[in-house]
Amino acid sequence: GGRGVLQLLGYTEESGEGLSFPADREGPDPPRVASVTADVLVLRAELDLLLANQHTNPQFFSEILLGGDE
Repeated sequence: GGRGVLQLLGYTEESGEGLSFPADREGPDPPRVASVTADVLVLRAELDLLLANQHTNPQFFSEILLGGDE
């Protein structure tokens, strides 16, 4: 979920308002934010295709999820 993505970006301090950066960090690393954002967007697009049964290579995900056994 969203909390997991924020934690990947460095928001790891719990507060009453949600997550924030640790005191010793100023903010997110822009290249890291771009990388995580791109990964999330691509994954969402891939999952949408799978759910619509329109993905051109659904076996790719079976191989990943099953550790290459299938």
